[in-house]
Amino acid sequence: MAEVKRGPLQRPDQDQEAREMWDRITRDYLRSVVSPELIAEHRRSPTGHHSEPLARLLAWCQRRPLSEQYAVRAESDGTFRIVSMTGRRGVAPKYIGEARFASLEEARHGVLLQHISDLTGK
Repeated sequence: MAEVKRGPLQRPDQDQEAREMWDRITRDYLRSVVSPELIAEHRRSPTGHHSEPLARLLAWCQRRPLSEQYAVRAESDGTFRIVSMTGRRGVAPKYIGEARFASLEEARHGVLLQHISDLTGK
C-alpha cells in the first residue's frame, strides 16, 4: 500500500480524530431525533421510504463497525433471533437475549431497537 503524503501541519492521527469528532456529532444528532414517533414509523414500515431522521438513523446503523452490528438469524422452528456480529473471521455470531420473533419484519424492528439501545445507553 502506498504511503499517504501529509502536509507539514497534518498529524498522522488527525484522520482518526476527524472520524471520532464526526461520529460524536452524528450520535448527538441521532439521540436528539429518537422518539416514540420515529420508532413507530419504523414499526409501520421497516423497509421502503422513510423520513429523513429515520433514514439517517438506519444509515448510521449500517455504517457501524462489524463488531457493533446485528443480524437476524432464522431458527429451525420458524422464529427469528437477533445475533451480534463478532467482526472476526471464524468466530460465530452471539445471540442477543432470548427474544424470538414470529416474523422477519418484527426481528428487523428488534435490531433497530437494539441499535437505539446502544446509542442511548438505555
